[in-house]
Amino acid sequence: MKHIQDPIYDDFIELDDMALAVVSHPYFQRMRRIMHLGLAHYVYPGATHSRFSHMLGTYHLSVKFLNNFRKRNYKIPKELYDAVRLGALLHDVGHTSLSHALEFTLLPFRHEEMGLALINSEFRKVLGDSLSDLILDVFRKKVEPFAYELVESQMDVDRLDYLRRDAYYCGVDYGLVDVERIVQTSELYPMPQGRTLVIVEKGMFAVESYIIARYLMYWSVYYHKTNLSFQALLFSLFKRVRVLNSEGGISIPLPLLKLMEASSPYDVLEDFYRVDDPFIFHAIQTWTDSKDTILSDLSRRLLNRVRFKALEITGNFLDTYQSMAQICEDLGFDPNFYIVERTPKDVAYSPYDPTSDEHIKVLKDGRLRELSSVMPTDTLKSLSREVMRKYLFVPEECWRAFKD
Repeated sequence: MKHIQDPIYDDFIELDDMALAVVSHPYFQRMRRIMHLGLAHYVYPGATHSRFSHMLGTYHLSVKFLNNFRKRNYKIPKELYDAVRLGALLHDVGHTSLSHALEFTLLPFRHEEMGLALINSEFRKVLGDSLSDLILDVFRKKVEPFAYELVESQMDVDRLDYLRRDAYYCGVDYGLVDVERIVQTSELYPMPQGRTLVIVEKGMFAVESYIIARYLMYWSVYYHKTNLSFQALLFSLFKRVRVLNSEGGISIPLPLLKLMEASSPYDVLEDFYRVDDPFIFHAIQTWTDSKDTILSDLSRRLLNRVRFKALEITGNFLDTYQSMAQICEDLGFDPNFYIVERTPKDVAYSPYDPTSDEHIKVLKDGRLRELSSVMPTDTLKSLSREVMRKYLFVPEECWRAFKD
């Protein structure tokens, strides 16, 4: 048994031999070299924590929930117990460099697909066929509902960990979620398709607080306009790399090139292992000396924190874009690479949908109720409405000219 200290939990994270074998695997160790919040450290300097620490935290919470259920005499077979906790441990193993900042930019498929491929191939050698297949069933929702709800739902161990963890390392208080209260007030409720995860009535305010925290973290951290601006800059940089590659005008490290041209996760497993955050930053460093002035300029901007400025669009988008494009051209900036549009949007909580059973369930007076329907205020109903903003990210020179 290995005991690991974590700054956001009072108790140790405990890894048994099976979990330790997974954590010791090279593909899991790779996650030490992937920053959890991508480029958010340009806004919050402390936000340099890794996917590795988050995945350990997610595992820790899954064990807390499972052990709580067992203490309440819910029967959970050992195979399913192991599949849920190890599935939680591996849930992010398919992330590319800089986490979400480069998703769909490096690879043409989601990190979940990459993760399933890694579990089905590399981690199968550690876990064995039976357990690997059951973990894949958890992700594919082919097990009892509570098993996959713990790993992926509107209130899963992934979100419960990353909200607290990201708030801690960013130095903000928005993500302070009472996880212990949520764990202790969780139960399993029998349904025709199997047992589902529910919260008893006395835990509903802790869950409401969690949803409010999620809303605040998204708009203050994840969708912070400066964070989005550096993501836009990174996107534009790799857009230029792709154009130059198609023209034969750039040298791209082979593992990176193979990722960018991948047609299946299974084709690039070895290359995926090699491309981590240091690899990407080294490539960007070399591109600062590129003969292509656009690529070299974008690379220097990213390395030296020379951000694009955010222009929030409140009127006619097309008119604003055309005006900005003309300004950029007049100042010598190619609009194809120096104007990036982003539309962040989020729904903090999706309540009952007649076509879905994914809402958070509260056990009240012996009946299952949707969370927002039993709360004494309309806070959650308000948070169920989509919030959206539209930005253009451009060099500061273009932004100032537009403002003038």
